Amino acid sequence: MRVGSQASGSAERIAKGAVRVVIPFCLAVGLTALAVRPSRSQQVQDTRPPTGATARCRDGMYSFSRHRSGTCSHHGGVATWLNPAAAFNPPRPGDTTQAIGSVSDSPMPPREAAACGGACGAERWAVKTLSDADRERVNLRPVNTTIEALIAMQRPVAPSPAGRTDPVEVTVYQVEARLLWLFTETDNDYHLVLASARDTTITMIAEVPDPGCAGACASGFASVYAQVRQKLLDYLNSPQSVARPLVRITGVGFFDYIHGQRGVAPNGIELHPVLAVEFP
Repeated sequence: MRVGSQASGSAERIAKGAVRVVIPFCLAVGLTALAVRPSRSQQVQDTRPPTGATARCRDGMYSFSRHRSGTCSHHGGVATWLNPAAAFNPPRPGDTTQAIGSVSDSPMPPREAAACGGACGAERWAVKTLSDADRERVNLRPVNTTIEALIAMQRPVAPSPAGRTDPVEVTVYQVEARLLWLFTETDNDYHLVLASARDTTITMIAEVPDPGCAGACASGFASVYAQVRQKLLDYLNSPQSVARPLVRITGVGFFDYIHGQRGVAPNGIELHPVLAVEFP
């Protein structure tokens, strides 16, 4: 009986020690998962550079500059020349340096193979992923605005399942907001709940498609979506991350069907898809 008691006591001490080790580990993993909840499909992403890109910048963005001067000047400099000849072309009148991450004036990339990727979403999916027939009408030059201004816009009576509503859904908007929540939806989109920087009770949604999903991978923006998603993860899992961080989001205006989504605006407006993210 004494031996049995000693064995029982040893087992109990081992079990308690295991609990002390396992609980902190689970808490650490759980908090990380709760903050971002990355999906399995995110592990394999399309990392091909966008069509027409000449250089990859040090911060991961792509430049379409046709000459050396100024390329990636706002993105930490050039990490890799994708077209070595571009490094030696002299500047020409009208040449500009653009990076996908900054969106402004970037050309609309061509569509990729329409049959790529797996099925993820359904409602207005082509419009959500910039793979619809009206995508060429979207002006990629961002318009600075506020969440208050966006949620005050008139909602269309019945958003078209496949078409875009002028002018909101052919406009790219940029807002500064507080990031309250980030989690993965059933369609693998990253769902961001944004709040007014002045009043966190005023909210709207922004979403970043999974580049491996049909529509997203065919849009020509798959690498952009992958970069934005990775940038969000890198920041939120970094020591610099703070609660409710200030974020600058750039995305296409979009009216979603209202069905009780977390953070949904009264008029259902979203920034969908998100094309760039910064943490000022």
